[in-house]
Amino acid sequence: MKRTLIISFLVAAMGVIAFVSCEKEGIIENSTITAVASQITETTATNPQGGTMPVTHNTELSYSGCHSGQRDGYEPIVSINYGNGILLLTIENFRVNCAMDSIFSELTVDNQTIDLNLKENSYAANCICPVDVNYSINNIKEGTYELIVRHADIIEYQEEITCE
Repeated sequence: MKRTLIISFLVAAMGVIAFVSCEKEGIIENSTITAVASQITETTATNPQGGTMPVTHNTELSYSGCHSGQRDGYEPIVSINYGNGILLLTIENFRVNCAMDSIFSELTVDNQTIDLNLKENSYAANCICPVDVNYSINNIKEGTYELIVRHADIIEYQEEITCE
């Protein structure tokens, strides 16, 4: 009798545990986070006295939360739009650590190169997730540039672009 009572109690406890652990997961919104910064670069402008001075490039970085569903194997897709001195970059499927807390950027611009290094603050996790990144840079003069997009110092994209 004691054995039957103990088995019944264990079966009931396991049923309660199974029922509680099967809660339906809440829907997580794919929020966007935006950061605005100013960066002084090596690009120089000539002042009226004939000297040169550094150019300040205001930047804006926004990114989505992790996309739901697995998208392994997808390479980042970079789209470029230029107008009125502003270069807009859209990077789809930018893969980050799924424990990523935030993304920040380091930008270097000179007369021939735009080098964008996107880095993340994250915790140790053994998984990745794709996010979409939007990045804008102002004070970009018309011309041809080598665009380099890095992720934690590793080149993810490199292409010659024309801003006109």
